[in-house]
Amino acid sequence: MSASVPKPAKTKARDQLIMAAEKLFAESGIDAVSLRQINVEAGQKNSSAAHYHFGSKETLLLSIYSVRMAKVNAHRLMAIEEIATNHQENDIRSLVGAIVLPIVTEIDADESGHHYIRFMAQAIGHPQLDLAELWQQEHSGGLATALDMLREALPDIPPVLFGQRFGLAFEQIIHSLADREKLRHSAKNTFEINSALFVSNLIDCVTGTMSAPVSDETREKLAHLT
Repeated sequence: MSASVPKPAKTKARDQLIMAAEKLFAESGIDAVSLRQINVEAGQKNSSAAHYHFGSKETLLLSIYSVRMAKVNAHRLMAIEEIATNHQENDIRSLVGAIVLPIVTEIDADESGHHYIRFMAQAIGHPQLDLAELWQQEHSGGLATALDMLREALPDIPPVLFGQRFGLAFEQIIHSLADREKLRHSAKNTFEINSALFVSNLIDCVTGTMSAPVSDETREKLAHLT
């Protein structure tokens, strides 16, 4: 078996900066962390390394998101392919699972996963980042496909309500999984969390959010918009 090819120094430094930034952002908050602190955490001797590789904190934030989403998207596309193979295109819970489970897989892949989801919980509400812009970044194809399939499977949900519901659902997914990580890593937590049950119930909740009937009151308010 051939030996793995070492990464170029520039690529290695960039990866170290991304992982260091994600960890610090998760632990201390995005606004509380400077590029200088990230350089130190990443073990970079050049005090301008983060600025050299990314130019700004916003670009660094998007780079963290992109690196993680490359792996999440790959798992999501496989889940969508399996749904199509099993002819489950109208199964709302399976489609929601294709959105949720790849995130869980990335969280549980290694010890850095709890940094990833806690970073995401802060990033989606940060004023420097547009949530819609995040969804349109590279590696968003799986999410876009899953949403298109959900729209087709929920024809009775008007488009404007579908968009609102998914915005709420996405925040619920991210913040719930971030809370799960906080509990799992908290020394004060006195009870064991059944992760499989937690995730399954989360998928149930999001499925209910997306597929709940539209009330007469909401339809009346919607009619005033047209």
